[in-house]
Amino acid sequence: MSSQIDHVFDETRVFPPSPEFAAAAVAQPEIYTEAATDREAFWAKQARELHWHTPFTGVLDWSTPPF
Repeated sequence: MSSQIDHVFDETRVFPPSPEFAAAAVAQPEIYTEAATDREAFWAKQARELHWHTPFTGVLDWSTPPF
């Protein structure tokens, strides 16, 4: 068995969603604008859609960023 990669598959096809699927999508184009305008407010709004035993007090803690 060779340890060399003989071929790397390069997929270029695109499969757009059906119009019915796109019409029922949750993420309408406006959501991207809202997220880009104020990402912390956007994610706070999304987090409020979840049930929390103890409500969150902050969206992002920049004191120890993960990146």
